[in-house]
Amino acid sequence: MPTDTMKGIKKFGIGTDIESIDRFRRLDPANNSIFLNKVFTKNELNYCFSKEKAASYLAVRYAGKEAIVKALGGMDKPSLNYKDIEILNKENEIPVTRINNKDFRDLRVYVTLSHCNDKAIAFAIVMGNN
Repeated sequence: MPTDTMKGIKKFGIGTDIESIDRFRRLDPANNSIFLNKVFTKNELNYCFSKEKAASYLAVRYAGKEAIVKALGGMDKPSLNYKDIEILNKENEIPVTRINNKDFRDLRVYVTLSHCNDKAIAFAIVMGNN
């Protein structure tokens, strides 16, 4: 990481998670809306269900949220609702994370996501000034 990225950083946390994609295969907006709307933002759901294999995209975002929560725990930060964490993609498919909670705005969150046929994995680094 470039040194200017680390400037002013006093705390950081790391987290990782792996999920079975099978857990997400039968989820659909009509029958599982309570769970889906509790965990994912509208933008995330639109993105995931626009893909042919929505389960892979749901699973990897869930893993990303888990990894971020674990990283926050390593910084002694209180837990967040999963819906407060939004993981989208830039045009080049690089994931970008936003925390929709004013108490966490001072944090920098970096996440990497990957999935194969049956597993989804995420790794997160969270950095903050206090």
